[in-house]
Amino acid sequence: MTSPVVWADAWTRATAAATASGTRVLDPAGDATPVPVGPYWVMETDTGLSDRMGAGEPVNQETGTIWLHLMVAKGTGTPAALASRIGMSNAFRTTAPPSGLSYSEQHFDPPSLSADGTRYRFSLGIAYEFQNLPDQIGGK
Repeated sequence: MTSPVVWADAWTRATAAATASGTRVLDPAGDATPVPVGPYWVMETDTGLSDRMGAGEPVNQETGTIWLHLMVAKGTGTPAALASRIGMSNAFRTTAPPSGLSYSEQHFDPPSLSADGTRYRFSLGIAYEFQNLPDQIGGK
């Protein structure tokens, strides 16, 4: 399960980076608007582990990956997509995240053709670790 703190921070960073490059980020479970004609991002998360830090501990440790997929129209070229993906990558390297959250390694998957054959997907995975510290769960 991805914690709301992780989602909110990643969404804020991704939206700012996308806006700076003239694109949008779509929430796969929340956007009912038509798919943009130009390039756009889709954000999703993958939580690999979520468990208590120890017996009786109120602190939960979570690790996972924020996945951002840049969808570009077939035939529009690779250089602009790579530049946009680098800009998105930098958004997760520049500003300190909230307490208990850290971003580490990044994965850059090779482009792949979408199922309908009209767009290429340039994926970026950002590994994260999050500990919901007591001040975030009840003000201890």
